[in-house]
Amino acid sequence: MGFRFSPRKFLRNTRGVTAVEFAMVAPVFFFAMGAVVETGLMLYNEYVLQSSVQEAARKIRTGQAQLAGMNEGTFKNEICNLANAAMDCNGKVKVYVKSAATFAALKASIPSYLHVGTSYGGAPSANSYDCGGPSVPVAVIATYDWDIVLPFMGAFGNVNDDKIRRIAGMAMFMNEPFPAGTACS
Repeated sequence: MGFRFSPRKFLRNTRGVTAVEFAMVAPVFFFAMGAVVETGLMLYNEYVLQSSVQEAARKIRTGQAQLAGMNEGTFKNEICNLANAAMDCNGKVKVYVKSAATFAALKASIPSYLHVGTSYGGAPSANSYDCGGPSVPVAVIATYDWDIVLPFMGAFGNVNDDKIRRIAGMAMFMNEPFPAGTACS
């Protein structure tokens, strides 16, 4: 006797069902897990950048940066040293510091964080390092370009054809009345 195919036995047979179900569900599960992990890492890095900006901006607010003659590079290094465990700062962190006579003037003069760093299409970025004197409003913006790893996460991109998500840390404050005559370079 040879093999005889029986449709009834075939339909009642449940061996291998788990493997078939797993093969159907696994891609969706792994895509979802990848999205959760990448989003979590991106949000963690944004929190670290914001925290680093707040801590570094304190040096401008109290006049320590002005007294030390900090320039844009040393201020960026200050932010990067605080955020170093979470992100690679080499070329990816951009800093914008601007002061003005009033908060209204400051608000009108600062760019969107999307324009701090290389703008969409490769346009030059807004650039400023003016930490102001005593008792003036100051804004600090630091950006980091997060490379999106998973291709289906492109909807979260906001720079460079949706392959990069620009995250930012910002601080706006009034400098304390520290001794006049000191300036950032």
